[in-house]
Amino acid sequence: MRGGMPKSSPAILLLVLTLAGAGAGVWLATKPVNQSPLPAGPLPAIAQNSPAEDLPAQIRLLEGQIEYLQGQNAALEEENEQLRRRIAEAGGKGMPKMDAATGGTTPDFEGLTLDLMRHRQLKALPLPTTPATLRDVEDRILAWLRARQPGDEALRFALALTALGWIEQPVDPLPLRAALLARQLGGWFDTRTGLLHLVEADPASGQPAPDHPLAIAFGQVLREYGATLFPPGRPLSTDALLARESLLAGDAGLTRFLLSLQNTAAQAPPSIPGEDPDHPLNQVPMPVFLKELAFFPFHRGFEFAQSLHSADGFPQLDAAYSRPPASSAEIIQPALYLESPPVSADAAPASARPAAPELEGSAPYWDDSLGRFAAFTALRAHNSDDTAGAAAKGLVSDRLLAYAAPEHPRDHAVWHTTLTDPAAADAFFKAMRAALISRYDVKAATDAPEKLILHDRNRRIHLSRAGAQVLLVDAAGENAARALQAAFPAPKEGAP
Repeated sequence: MRGGMPKSSPAILLLVLTLAGAGAGVWLATKPVNQSPLPAGPLPAIAQNSPAEDLPAQIRLLEGQIEYLQGQNAALEEENEQLRRRIAEAGGKGMPKMDAATGGTTPDFEGLTLDLMRHRQLKALPLPTTPATLRDVEDRILAWLRARQPGDEALRFALALTALGWIEQPVDPLPLRAALLARQLGGWFDTRTGLLHLVEADPASGQPAPDHPLAIAFGQVLREYGATLFPPGRPLSTDALLARESLLAGDAGLTRFLLSLQNTAAQAPPSIPGEDPDHPLNQVPMPVFLKELAFFPFHRGFEFAQSLHSADGFPQLDAAYSRPPASSAEIIQPALYLESPPVSADAAPASARPAAPELEGSAPYWDDSLGRFAAFTALRAHNSDDTAGAAAKGLVSDRLLAYAAPEHPRDHAVWHTTLTDPAAADAFFKAMRAALISRYDVKAATDAPEKLILHDRNRRIHLSRAGAQVLLVDAAGENAARALQAAFPAPKEGAP
């Protein structure tokens, strides 16, 4: 039972009298409730069919029942609290006290877990904790990432980005992502062990202390909602994965923030400039484009969670897990998510898309939707943030296809995008054109304002705009470039 029984009042006593069959019109004065503890035992019995002159005795019996239930409720609350603490101690036995970056003393992990659960309003047992090394946490995170992207899926993604020119060399992003997450969180909840593995702080290393409150908050929501967000056997686009990760990370970040408002010992350590080469996150050799995608859930996800929380508190966030955001556009603009019906760049499943065209008799090895934030990240590498943001804002949908080119040093890629209207497509085209010219140091470009054709020894790049669509083809040869252009014909006059 949660909460306490209300004290007796005239309204309560009048209701009791009515239920007891007392006559109407009887005036009663309230009697203060005796605060002394009652002995354990059954509730006092109430005599049936009592005469009116026994009403004061009946009232005393009813007050005794209320007081008895209040005592039982308090005892149950205390028992529940002791049980939670014993479970936490069983999992975190021997864990050291936390040392904040400021040198202050912070709560123990068990108490911190309970505080975070109270702020997040989760009705569940606290997470048991156990000490771990940074490498152990990395390995556990990597196992979780591999389960979501099995086989060579992550490496094929990197190959597709390399073909498109957004990263220099293909590299398996999952070990790098695991290294980033381990350093961002300082811990991980392993669904296989049921334990929250926390990295022990090492002041002698000179590195910032792990952000254990964030790790605990992240572990709590991962335990509660991870299976809902990332169901096994259901492939999701890069854009959809980014959106779901943002809900999870944003929820944890908001919980951690609310705790820090009331607990100075749990304040986050001072942030270090991103350009600092000694920062632990900068020591992970991850391509800039992939690192930006990895940081997005924690940066913009926090703002998304704040928007939902301001609308209806944590119940609104809880409800979001039953209808997760479907695109990074919804994370950037929470109003899109809150609209009814929801607006999403990739609301339709991948299976509802038209079949991918073949190239030289082969199907693509990668078929994906990258979304608004990925487009912004690619454009801002060679444009101002304002220009890139305005250009990416109009993105409605996109499709990236990558094909193997075994006889060439790079594969073929085609990225087909649809914008809200021709004006938005024109802004997107101009920003992409500027990015390509800057990236490849082109001195002169085609005179046609709606096209850009770049040739070098290993690639043929064709960028064009028609209506509200923009097509980028990056192929290893002229024949492949022409075939991919033909696979996405320009829309007819008046079509989007």
